[in-house]
Amino acid sequence: MFKSFKNFGPGLVITSAFIGPGTVTLCMLSGIEYGYSLIWCIIFSIIATCYLQEISSRIGLITKKGLGEILTDINNKYLRWLAIIFIFLSLFVGNSAYESGNISGTSMGIESFIGKINIMILGVEISIIPILIGIILIIVVGNSTYKIFEKFLIFLVSMMSLTFIVLAILSKPNFSEIVKGLVPSVDNNNFIYVIGLIGTTVVPYNLFLHSYVTRDKWKSKSDYKKSLVDTIISIMIGGIISLSIIITSASSQSLSSNEIKNAIDLGNQLSPLIGSFSKIFISVGLFCAGLTSSITAPIATSYALSGIFKYKPKWEDKNFKKISIIIILIGVIFSSLSYQPIAIIKFAQFINGLFLPVIAVFLLWSVNKSNLMGSYVNSRAYNLFGIFIIAISLLISYRSLVLI
Repeated sequence: MFKSFKNFGPGLVITSAFIGPGTVTLCMLSGIEYGYSLIWCIIFSIIATCYLQEISSRIGLITKKGLGEILTDINNKYLRWLAIIFIFLSLFVGNSAYESGNISGTSMGIESFIGKINIMILGVEISIIPILIGIILIIVVGNSTYKIFEKFLIFLVSMMSLTFIVLAILSKPNFSEIVKGLVPSVDNNNFIYVIGLIGTTVVPYNLFLHSYVTRDKWKSKSDYKKSLVDTIISIMIGGIISLSIIITSASSQSLSSNEIKNAIDLGNQLSPLIGSFSKIFISVGLFCAGLTSSITAPIATSYALSGIFKYKPKWEDKNFKKISIIIILIGVIFSSLSYQPIAIIKFAQFINGLFLPVIAVFLLWSVNKSNLMGSYVNSRAYNLFGIFIIAISLLISYRSLVLI
C-alpha cells in the first residue's frame, strides 16, 4: 500500500497549484451568491483538467521533454516566435499576477492569527508579512530539490483537504440542492463566476508544469499507467476541495458577499453557525492554498521559460532559479503594498481564461505528432473530446472580452 502511494506526486503538485487563493475566493463567493447552482461548473472543470493534464503528463513521460522545449520545435519560424512571445507574456504576466494574489492569500491566513504588521516608508504603507513570505520562498527555491518540493506540497494538499472537507460536512449541506446543482445553468448574472471557476481550475501554466514534473518523477514509458492514476485521482482531490468550499458557503444562506471581502471574513461569519474553530480551519486552509500556489507559480514559469529559451529546465540550473526569484519578487512587491487581494486574484483568473484556448490547441497539436509520441498519440475519439473542450474555452474567452 505504502509502496503504491510513492507513485503519487506530479498530479498532487498540480492540485496544489490550482487550489490557490483564487480558487478559495471564487468558490466561496459563488456559493454565497448562487448557492449550489454552480457545482456543475466544478465538475466540468475537473473533467477538462483531467483531460488536458493527462495529455501534458503523457507528453513529458514519452518524450522526456517539457512543453516549453517542444514549442521550439515548430518548423515555421514566424509561427514559432509568435507562439513563444505569446506564451512568454501569458506566463510572465499571468503568473506575476497570480503570485501577488497567492502571497496576499498566504498573508491573510497568517494575519488572522497574529494581526497585520505594517510600516510607513516615505508615506507609503508596507506590509511586512508578504516580505517575510517572499524571503522564505526564495530560500526554498534556492536550496530545495524536486523530491523535497513534491513531498512538501503533498503535505500541504493533505492539510487543505482535511480542513475544507471537515467544514463542508459540519455545514450540514442540503443534498437535494446539491443534486440540482449538477444540472448546468448559465445566465448573464452568473457567467462571470462560470468564467472564474473554470479559469481557476483549468490553469494554463499547470500544463507546462505537469510535463516537466512527470519527466522528473518517472523514467520509463511503462510507468504510463502510474502517471494516469496519479493524474486522475489527484485532480479529483482538487475538485473535492473546490466543491467543499462551495458547499460550505452555500449552506450558510444568511451570508452576503457584500459583507465578505476575503476568506477570513467567511470564517468569522460562519462561527455562529458551525463554531468558533471555523475561522481557524479557513485560515489554515487559506494559508496552505496560498503557500502551495506561491511556490508552484514561479516554478512552472521557470520550467516553461527555461525550455523555450534553451536553458536547462532543472532545479539545479542558475537561470531556472533566477526566473522563479523574479516572479516571487514581483509578487512580494505588489502584495506588500496592501493592494486588495480580491482584485489581484480576479485579474489573474481573467488572464487564465484568455490564454487557455491557445495553450490547449498547442497541447493537442503536440500530442498528435507521431514522431514525438509514437504509439502514444491520441485516438480520434479522444481528439474529438479535446476539440469540444477547446470550443468551450474559446466561448469563455470571447465572453471574457465582452465583459471587460
